[in-house]
Amino acid sequence: MQKAKSVTDGGEILNGRDLYELQRAVKDNEVDILFGNTKCTPIAKDEDIAFVRCGFPVYDRVGYHRYGIMGYHGGIYLTDMITNAILERGERG
Repeated sequence: MQKAKSVTDGGEILNGRDLYELQRAVKDNEVDILFGNTKCTPIAKDEDIAFVRCGFPVYDRVGYHRYGIMGYHGGIYLTDMITNAILERGERG
């Protein structure tokens, strides 16, 4: 955890927190994008921010369990997901 904190540029790592605390942190800070599982969808919608579904569970999309986000191919896939989330957010206005 210390190593992760050392590479964040003033960001906050929320570890061992619940969704209520996550939503509070999103409300209290200027957040552009949220990474999380399906249970984070209401937070992204309520706060009108870009959302990348990752982790477990993702039960509101088909096929997410087949694509990893680690390694070279996973990194490309994750980059595509991030870009699409930003584009989707931009389309909403």
